[in-house]
Amino acid sequence: MYCDCLSEQLAAQEESQKKRKKGQLNGDRLPRLLTSNEFYNCVVEHQKNLDEEKMAQENHRRQRQEQSGMMATWKGAEETWKKQNQERQEVYCEVLRLWIEE
Repeated sequence: MYCDCLSEQLAAQEESQKKRKKGQLNGDRLPRLLTSNEFYNCVVEHQKNLDEEKMAQENHRRQRQEQSGMMATWKGAEETWKKQNQERQEVYCEVLRLWIEE
């Protein structure tokens, strides 16, 4: 049971290290033939992934800005709505007070 527990922990540790080094082209520190087709394709794929990630971040940032602008207009409308409701409630309370006095 103890060995099974240790092997699971070791597997989890190795997997977390793989995830950490995912963005590196030469993460295992072994020599590479830089002109080989395999390494060149890795470089092209890595660059494509970086560009896609950058575009995704830019889109997310733009979307957040648009949403914050919409939220600002919504909050302004909500304040107006709250003021109108408060005024109506005050009028209602005044009418109710007059009705009770009668």
